[in-house]
Parts: sequence; structure tokens; C-alpha cells
Amino acid sequence: MYKKISISILLFMVVIGVILHYRHQAHMERGAYAALQSGYLNLKNGKKLQAIGDFSFLIDFYGKKSNTTVQETVAEALLKKAEILVEVKNTDDAILTLEQLSNLYLKSNNKKLKFDVAQALFTEGSLLLEQEQYEPAMITLSHLVSVYGKSENIEIKRMVAQAMYKETEILNHWGKTDTALNIHSSIIEQFIKEKDPTIRLIAAKSVMARTANRLNNREWGLALYNSNIFIKIFNDDTSPIIKDFLAHNLLYRAEILHRVKVIPNEEKDLFGDDPQSAALKTYDELLTLISNQDNGEYPRYKAAALLGKAQIFLQQKKYTEALNLCNTIYENFSKSDVTKIKDIVARSLLTKAQILSATQQYKQALVTYDLIIQSYHYDDNHYTINSVLISSYIEASALLEQLNDNDEALKLLNQAINIFKDTHNEHIYFKVSEAYMAMAALQVKLKLYDNAVTTYTSLIAVAHHKTLPSIRYNGALAIIKKAELLIKQQKGKEIKQTYDLLTNFYKNDQNIKVREVVAQGMYDRAKSLFEHNRGYTAVDIIRQIFLLFDKDKTNPTIHSVLEKTKDLQKQLGSTIVW
Repeated sequence: MYKKISISILLFMVVIGVILHYRHQAHMERGAYAALQSGYLNLKNGKKLQAIGDFSFLIDFYGKKSNTTVQETVAEALLKKAEILVEVKNTDDAILTLEQLSNLYLKSNNKKLKFDVAQALFTEGSLLLEQEQYEPAMITLSHLVSVYGKSENIEIKRMVAQAMYKETEILNHWGKTDTALNIHSSIIEQFIKEKDPTIRLIAAKSVMARTANRLNNREWGLALYNSNIFIKIFNDDTSPIIKDFLAHNLLYRAEILHRVKVIPNEEKDLFGDDPQSAALKTYDELLTLISNQDNGEYPRYKAAALLGKAQIFLQQKKYTEALNLCNTIYENFSKSDVTKIKDIVARSLLTKAQILSATQQYKQALVTYDLIIQSYHYDDNHYTINSVLISSYIEASALLEQLNDNDEALKLLNQAINIFKDTHNEHIYFKVSEAYMAMAALQVKLKLYDNAVTTYTSLIAVAHHKTLPSIRYNGALAIIKKAELLIKQQKGKEIKQTYDLLTNFYKNDQNIKVREVVAQGMYDRAKSLFEHNRGYTAVDIIRQIFLLFDKDKTNPTIHSVLEKTKDLQKQLGSTIVW
């Protein structure tokens, strides 16, 4: 009897306990919900600070509770608080708030909380990246990808795809382009078949990034392959951004086919039998695609396609068609304020001048060169304009020399050198070195030998400091040309000093073209000494030639120099054992 009463009492107490527990849980859920709604009400009334206060109270009071409904409410409050903090420009506290959310609920198996943690990690990583805090941004975004990378939730998939793309931006900032490319490949592999517009856009951007990288590295085959892949996959996409990318890829494809000079045997199927005709066809496809588009980047694509066609027609000697296209570009785009379109207009004017010169319309060509010179000015940060401008000076000078207006030709070359000699861009300085060489050659032609020596000397003093091999090549060649002039002027001591510069500056140069010039120059020096009965000195130079260039004997030019040097050695009757 007493036992039955005890069990009944125990059961009654358990039931009461359960009822009290659920009442407490319900009370807690209502309290959390009330605090959340209070925050939303203040936010609706524009009271952001009071809303932050409500959310903070909710987070502090209920943050450690194990009730799932309360946890979901706290997570919502944390996300909303972070959102408001971003709006009021308190990004640091927003990041801390998001970090608090992920720390609280990262290990939860609740679907809603898992999504909120993903949202918090993505937003935190994005904010850190905006703040240029690259390392913590990378850690946060990578954490998101590693934890949620296999999720089938479409919203989480979007965040993962975007996080991976942001990782590539950080890696590119750090200069780790190969690792960034690997992530682009992962994005493509993982998301290329997704139909979701956001994810599809990211996949498209990754294909674009791979194409652009291959172009920058002059890996024409891989660039063309990636461009073709983009066109195949996204050709029918209706997204305006992807349509823009499609146009850009057609431009990529056309320019690759247009610019490629040497096609490896294993890539001949990729490029086809006639790359230039394929380029023209692709330019036409692009122009048809964007014929009714005048917004965004489309005008630039249109101008670039017209210029590409003009340049191909020039190469094919279809001068009328090429000239008409250049005139069309100038008529339609010369008033544009867009920098990239200005660049295309400048290049079209240079192409027009080259067409006029090729068709012997010399006066019109000179007028066009002068239009470029008068319209554009040196800016060390603007490569394309600088390249067009200095090319105009040099090409106009060559045309004037052809017309026997040598004084004006020298004047233009001198102007080009004075304007551009202090450039920090070595590709522009290469053109400066070409101007030096052209001016010295014209001075020699006019028998202004001292002036030519001075011109060569100016280039020699600078060229060996440059990293671009083509500049050093001209520098080494200038030494030889100067020495030949000094021999003609019989300036013995200066001849030796000049030839010595060849080995002082370039004997250890690793570029084979530069080494070819140095080897030939040293041989010419030894031969000249022999012919002027200076055999013992010639022997020393012969020794140097073998010591410096024997390792390059597989190179045809250097092999020829070595063979001629052996013949010269025999003529000297040297007893030196090599």
C-alpha cells in the first residue's frame, strides 16, 4: 500500500517537474522572442542604437542557453546586430559579433543554426577582406569552405562558391597566382553544372580568370582552350553579366588567333589551318552579337574588334578595307572619355598612318603621325598611349629619312629620346633604345661621326642596367657600332676602352641573343687586332671567347663565331693549349 502511494507521489512529482520544465522553457522562449521583437520594433522606428541594445541584452542573457528555439533566436539577433553595426560603420564590432555567433554554434547539428554559422563566416570573411585584413579573411573563408563545401543547401552553396572566389582574390594579392588558379579550377569543377544564377556567374568568372591568366603568360594555346570552353558552356546564357563575359571571350579568342606567331605542333588542331581567317570570323561574330549594345563595356569591345580587323587587313595588304575601319573607329569613338577606348583610338591612328605609308601616301601618313604627336602626351603611367606616341616619332622619322628630310627626321628622334628617356617602363625604354640606334645610324649616314659616338654613348651608359633583354641587346650592339666608328676615326685608346665595356657589362649575361652579339663583337675585335699586327692582344681575346662561350656552342650563331675564332687562332700560329 505504502509502496503504491510512494510510486504515485514520485510520478506526480515527475509530471509536475516536466510541466514546470516546459513552462520554464516556454517562458524563456517567449522572453527571447520578446527581446528580439523589441529590437526589430526599435529598428523599424529608426532607433538603431536602441535596437543594438535589445539584441545585445538578448545575446548576453540567453546566449549560453541550450534550448534550440532560444539558440535560433540568439543567432538571429547576432546576425541582425552585426548587420546594423556594418550600417553604422562599426565594422570591427560587427566582425566580433559574427565571430561570437560562429563560436557559439559551430558544432550544432541544427539546420537553421548551421546555416546561420555559414552566413556569419561568409559575412565575417567578406568584411575582413574589405578591411584588407587578408590573413584573417583567408582563415575565415577557408573555414567556411572546409566545413560547408559539400553542403547541398543552395544558399550555402552560393556562399561557398563566393568564398572560394574571394580566396582567389586574396591569393592574387599575395602573388600566389598558381594557387589561385587551382582554386579557380576547383570552382569550375564543382559548380560548372549548377543552374543557380549566382553560382553560375562565379563559375563563369573563374573560367574568365583562367583565360586572362593564360593570356598574361602568353600561353596562347591554353588561353584559347579556356576561351573556347567559355563560349561553348555559356553561349546561350541569358544573364546580362555573362553575356558581357561572352562578348569579352569572343574578343579574347579573336585576339589570340590574331596575335599568335608560332603554333606548336600539338596545338595545330586547336588553332586550325588559318588562324587569321578564324580571327576575322570571330571579330565578326562579336560585332554581330553586340551590334545593338551601347552600354557598359560593349563600345570598347566594338572598337577593339574593328581595330583587330583593320590590323589583319593591313597584314593581308587589303589596304582599303583596313583604312575604312580605322576611319570608322576615329569617327565613332574619338570623343570618348573612356581610357581603354582612347587607347584603341590612338592605336587606330597609328595603324592608319602605317597603312598610308604602306600605300605610299606619305604626306597623309605624316599628317596622321603629326595628329598623334599633337593629340597625345607622355604619361609614365599610361603604357598604351606612350607606346603609340613614341612609335609615331620613330616611324615618322624613318619616313622623313626616306623622303630625304634628314634634319626633321633627326629632330623627331631627338624629341622622342628627350621625352621618354626617363620612363620607368622598360618596354617603352626599348623603343627609346631603338630611337637611339636609329638616330646614330642616321648621323653616321650624314657623316656626323662625333654626334653618332655621343648618341651611342648615351645608350651604352643605361642599357646594361635594364632587365629587358632586348634593351641590353641594343646596348651591346651600340658598343660594337661605337667601336667601329672609333676605328674609322683612328681613336686607338678609346677603341680599347669601348670594347672592354662589352665584356665588363655583358660577359655574364644569360640571354642568348645578347651573348650572340657579345661573341661576335669580341671576335670582330680580335680579328681587327690581328689585321693591325696586334696578334698578342688578339690571343688574349681569343682565350676569353673560348672560356665564355664554349658552353653555348650548340647555338648556331655562337658555333659559327667559335669556328671562325679557331681559324683566326690558327692564323696567329698560337702555341697556347686550350
